[in-house]
Amino acid sequence: MRTKLEVPDELMSKTQVRAEEDGISLPQFFIDAVSSKLLPEKRKLRKSPPAIGDAGAARIGALTREQVDEAIFG
Repeated sequence: MRTKLEVPDELMSKTQVRAEEDGISLPQFFIDAVSSKLLPEKRKLRKSPPAIGDAGAARIGALTREQVDEAIFG
């Protein structure tokens, strides 16, 4: 489908430079840009906190400052 867009001169200049740097055509640059904007947002996955002590031991919710110091410094 053909369409006409009005793009500010400064933005168009930057777009042309970037497309050339990426080694792609200007239409392909716009297709890629619009496609990436339409992708669902990636959510950062929360990692579980590292286990301290034996892997088979029961996990505890929160450590006191003393427990952290003991785990680190012995």
